Amino acid sequence: MFLNFSNGIKIFFALLIFYSFQGFTQQKSNLEIFYSLVDSAAGELISNIPSSVNSVNLELNSGTIYSVFNSRIISALNKQGIKISEDGNPFKVIFVVEKASTDYSEIFRSGFLGDYFLTRNLTLKGNYFAAGNDSVNQFSISYSDSIPLDEVRSFENFSFPFTHAEIPEEPFFAGLFEPVIAIGTAAAAVILFFTVRSK
Repeated sequence: MFLNFSNGIKIFFALLIFYSFQGFTQQKSNLEIFYSLVDSAAGELISNIPSSVNSVNLELNSGTIYSVFNSRIISALNKQGIKISEDGNPFKVIFVVEKASTDYSEIFRSGFLGDYFLTRNLTLKGNYFAAGNDSVNQFSISYSDSIPLDEVRSFENFSFPFTHAEIPEEPFFAGLFEPVIAIGTAAAAVILFFTVRSK
């Protein structure tokens, strides 16, 4: 019986470590997620370029702060067999990143007295124009998930301000009653322990 219990404990902790590690490796940094959002926006742009076009005159208007995205857009075009040519190319393409923003909200617990998590919201906004279209196409792409509160800063990138955001305050009542609940639970466990022993 002791051997089975011991094996059960080992399996439990092995699964706990495995799933904890798996959850950690799956979560991307804010910058990595922005790269994915840019890839999606570039995909929209590419869908507006005729399949017969294999080179474009590309103009990227992302400013200094968002210039980190330029290589992703060029790479997305190249992967589709679309090369970037000189100014003489008649097929003009303009891609603009207007805003990339990070927002943290809704702090919550993963369970009763569990770790704190918060909701992470990232948004990319901009527009693009491809020759032959009558109008500029706007895009707004968002991503949301939950990340551990005590690891928030590890998801940000010091060099890029748009990957940072203010962390909301922890809920007042949760912080107030947590010590009371913990002490009450410990006291109940002690009472139960001595009650069972006395029988």
